[in-house]
Amino acid sequence: MKLGVYLPTMMPSGLTGPDVVEWARLADRAGFHVVSTLDRPNSDSWDGLATLAGVATVTGRIRLATMTIQLPVRNEVLVAKQAAAIDRLSEGRFELGVSLGSRRDDYEVFGMPWEGRVARFREQIARIRGVWSDARSSTEDEGVLGPAPVQDPGPPIRIGGYVPAAVERAIELGDGYTFGGDRFPPEIADDVARIRSRARELGKDDFVISSMLYVAVGDEAEARDEMWRQLRRYYRENLAGEPGDWGVFGPIEKIADVVAGYADAGLDVLLLAPQVRGLGQLEAIADGVLPTYL
Repeated sequence: MKLGVYLPTMMPSGLTGPDVVEWARLADRAGFHVVSTLDRPNSDSWDGLATLAGVATVTGRIRLATMTIQLPVRNEVLVAKQAAAIDRLSEGRFELGVSLGSRRDDYEVFGMPWEGRVARFREQIARIRGVWSDARSSTEDEGVLGPAPVQDPGPPIRIGGYVPAAVERAIELGDGYTFGGDRFPPEIADDVARIRSRARELGKDDFVISSMLYVAVGDEAEARDEMWRQLRRYYRENLAGEPGDWGVFGPIEKIADVVAGYADAGLDVLLLAPQVRGLGQLEAIADGVLPTYL
């Protein structure tokens, strides 16, 4: 299993450009596989595509991913152009993670209809791939809609979601599936095996299965409270249950044990989303968890 980490852009209060740059540079130096962004349009979280365009210029090895952006609320041609530009800036390190999104208010803030989103999503995936493909016909004398990405035929498209239908769409349309963070080991193992089997039935032997995990390193009670505060700010009325239903908090050894469970379950990539501000969180994970997965 490979280990990735989210940028702190879902915790934007007081966040500065240098904060994000230093986070990305540390993740790159430490050896994380991928650095990612999380998307909620109706919030003050930073736009993932814009952020990763900047991160591409200050990193040299780590892969960059939107895990995930809500696609049906966006113009797919613009997304295709932005994704290709990031792929160019990063010299082929970009991965486009997309999903439907599960909250109506994220559609409303962009003035986009909730109805018909699944059909639109399917059409958008095809259009994005078409733009990338057609852009390769550009020549010195004739330009076309583009640019073309570095990766051929294009950046991998990872599709996220929660419900069984989302899994089927991901296997049919994408290069990988990303769990929405609602499945934990050991229960996730059965899901991973089922998805991998279904992907192989369709000839997708390289299908990548990933998941996210909210984490908070520190004193257990303090880490729990801070994680819950950050998630409450981000999800607002959509937050339900208890902190332990959403992630893991406490000493780094506890987090390392949970991460190991995902590896045992057969996951390809796990993306950790720290919910305590400051580089100390990333440093603790880089020192106490990451070495096992390098």
